[in-house]
Amino acid sequence: MLGHARTQPFPPYDLLDEWAGRATEKTERLERLYHNTRDHSWDPRIVLDELEAKHGGIRVPADRRDALGHLFTVLLWGELAAWNIAADLARELPDVDAKMAATGQVFDEARHFTVLREYFRRADIALPRVNPYGERLLRKILGAPSVVEKLYGMQLTVENMALAIFKRIAAARIEPVLTDLLQYIERDESRHVALGVLYLPKLLGRTTALERARNWWFNFELFILTMAGGELLDPHLVALDIDHRELGITVARLHRQVTHRMADEAGLPDGETVEGVYGLTERQHTLLTDFLHPVDRSKMPRAQRVARELFHHAAVGMARVLG
Repeated sequence: MLGHARTQPFPPYDLLDEWAGRATEKTERLERLYHNTRDHSWDPRIVLDELEAKHGGIRVPADRRDALGHLFTVLLWGELAAWNIAADLARELPDVDAKMAATGQVFDEARHFTVLREYFRRADIALPRVNPYGERLLRKILGAPSVVEKLYGMQLTVENMALAIFKRIAAARIEPVLTDLLQYIERDESRHVALGVLYLPKLLGRTTALERARNWWFNFELFILTMAGGELLDPHLVALDIDHRELGITVARLHRQVTHRMADEAGLPDGETVEGVYGLTERQHTLLTDFLHPVDRSKMPRAQRVARELFHHAAVGMARVLG
């Protein structure tokens, strides 16, 4: 004979307390991003002056000046775009805690743009026009009609890619002042990615299936633009002794980490991703990296070599049309 089941109270108020606690924790973490920005703020003029004094001035090797200018023109205008987008988000995001985090990011991005512009002025390196794909990508995010698209495009595309490039440039130790300066910028960029991780699942949870599909397509377009833009930057990365294959692997790893953390924030089981988030699987990333940046091009199968050359010529040709 089965025993009597213990009667459970209804409503289960303990569950309400549990979920309220989780919501409070997330709110506090978003607010903490704002307070961390304030607590870890640094003066770009003072830091740059101190680093110049420490290393005896800025001395970029002559054979790397042009390549450094081409790479950083994308990063510099990316910081300006992020500054504008963060200001838009601070105004448009519906939740106060997220507004606070975005407001903190406005000051970070302004500082990054200012200090990088001043670094290249002092280094006497002219910054060329950004390549057509980079310009198109930034304009696309700036003009995005959806807050979700703006937040995703900035936090998980621009910031993620910038963080990976900053890490590889710092590791290459091209110029001592720049190497030390990037450590300050990297710390800020890590907080920026956290805003997307903590808040995007919440925003996506409020969207319709059609809106999530549009966001997926929007980010697929950004992905194509980053691939094409990267092809134009390849010779400049070679000139700076930055391994493009390793850079691509770093970008992919950071993106996977971010999407996994977003899934955790949304309370999804292992292996699932937040609906509306675009991303390749680890296997797909590996195949793409082997295609774009093989370990040894001389050993590529003929069909792959032909396809790779076609991609290069298409990226260069389309850039001329867009430019």
